Amino acid sequence: MLATISGSTVLAVVISAVSTAVILVLIGAATSLRRTAREMRALADELNEHATVVLSDLQETAATARQELARVDDLVGSAEALTETVGSAARLAHTALANPLIKVMAFRAGTARAGRRLRRTG
Repeated sequence: MLATISGSTVLAVVISAVSTAVILVLIGAATSLRRTAREMRALADELNEHATVVLSDLQETAATARQELARVDDLVGSAEALTETVGSAARLAHTALANPLIKVMAFRAGTARAGRRLRRTG
């Protein structure tokens, strides 16, 4: 029976076997790719969920930061106004007290000098 098989028949059987093996390998690769694609889709969905949560938290944090920045800006404005008020009060006190204080010190110096003269002459 083997003697009646021609070379072309053997070649056809070998080509069929190789083709079947190649097809089986391609089916296995396609199955693996499909499984990997499903896993990647699941990971992408999970990443999307996490990114949505993180972005939501980020927006809340940014809104809170804006509110706190506005409060700090108000505090800085109040501190600047207070500093200017204190500076104005200090200038006013200096202006109001400098001249009388100079006169008091001059009077004291004059009185001390007169007292010394009186002690020397008396």
